[in-house]
Amino acid sequence: MSRSLQVPGIDVARTALAVAAASVMWTASDHVTFSVGLAVCLAAPVVEPRLLGAGSGRPPIRSLAFSVLAIAAAVAFGFAPQSAACAIAALVIVGAAFPFHLGYEAVRPHAGVRAFSLLLLSQPGLALAVQILNPQTVTLDVATRASLTSWFVLTALVQTGLALVRTEPVRAVFAIAMSQSALLVGGALASDHGFASEYLMLAGSDLGLLALAILAGDLLRRHGPMQLRPDNGLATIEPRASQLFLVAGWLFAGLPGGIVFFAEDVIFHLLVERSPWNATGIVFASVLNAVAFYRVYLGVFSGRMRPAAFSPSAMPRLVEVTVVALILATVVFGCLPQWMTPH
Repeated sequence: MSRSLQVPGIDVARTALAVAAASVMWTASDHVTFSVGLAVCLAAPVVEPRLLGAGSGRPPIRSLAFSVLAIAAAVAFGFAPQSAACAIAALVIVGAAFPFHLGYEAVRPHAGVRAFSLLLLSQPGLALAVQILNPQTVTLDVATRASLTSWFVLTALVQTGLALVRTEPVRAVFAIAMSQSALLVGGALASDHGFASEYLMLAGSDLGLLALAILAGDLLRRHGPMQLRPDNGLATIEPRASQLFLVAGWLFAGLPGGIVFFAEDVIFHLLVERSPWNATGIVFASVLNAVAFYRVYLGVFSGRMRPAAFSPSAMPRLVEVTVVALILATVVFGCLPQWMTPH
């Protein structure tokens, strides 16, 4: 029998508030305002389900503890911007570096797909890197930057490993996104040149993740939850979704043709002389992310579909147009990266 799942529609008010918080975090000119935006972005995935009555039983203590710890570290840095220790602690925690990636793992089960997607799309770790590396705040020495870059490369590899063992498509895609986020922060720490190129990778990751999230959400609404398995075979009845998912994921994972590939190439050439091990780690993580994504694609769309497992249904026109527009934007900016590079 085919399964159906009732998924709530978009709440314009909550979505607008979340986007506003992310915008405040990214454009804040002082640490207090930045910390407020950061607090909302980190708290939303924990608080929203409770407000909607979706949370039951005990509060997600680990989720709350992670959010409070991350916010406290960022606020401490805001009030003591000359403290390298506060800056490093805030960056490591909010950037979800190993082992703090477990905090995100604690948040995810209690957050809705929309709220958790916003957390990933807002990239609080990279936003904090912008604050730390701003010439008006604290300047980390080369050795410290190299150490932190190594830590975030390790985090990327850990998240890639999780993506390779996840059985839920959305969780696997989110793990790849977390790996890309770790590479974002690690590259931002490499040098000013690497930091500037991260805007490219941020744009590419966000565009790709948004396209995949829209497609996955549409499949969830029309076919219900599924596990990665060799006989889902959704390509049989969803050829258009299969094509769009493959192209969007190809660009999202950093393969040639998109913004992410250009940014990773810049970072690699930047690190290959200064830190060969980190350069190797970035390449290895990028390759494994591509493998992890292809595993997700095969587990959703490949094989001969089980009889009566899913019912044919048409992809909404708005979903198709939106995803195509996101893919085209990724390709255009990948071909013209100078449009995205800060001058």
